[in-house]
Amino acid sequence: MSFRLAATFVAFVCAVLFVILLLIPASYMATYGANATGSAIFMGRRASPLMLGLAVLLFYARDLRMSPAREAIRTAIIVIFAGIALTGILEFMLGNANGTILIAAFAELLVAAVFLWGIRDP
Repeated sequence: MSFRLAATFVAFVCAVLFVILLLIPASYMATYGANATGSAIFMGRRASPLMLGLAVLLFYARDLRMSPAREAIRTAIIVIFAGIALTGILEFMLGNANGTILIAAFAELLVAAVFLWGIRDP
């Protein structure tokens, strides 16, 4: 998969997550069986700009050729998405999220794997 395609797709996903976390964080949390307390909603909204930042970064970086800057971005995406997946798995094991989180964790690990092993330059 090209870096351009992977970056564009993940930018789109992050932009969608930004909107969801900003506007309807309780619905997003309910998807995973998490309690949407006032504090949790607050943290979801506070985290939403992080998703927008990733979306913007990936959108603008999508046409970068192999370079130290692109490698830094690629490595950051691997760390971010693997970390999100691992925290989801941990919260499932602790009983704070239902099995749906494992589907999300699989998708997050897939993104990390694509950026780790699946990027091919023409």
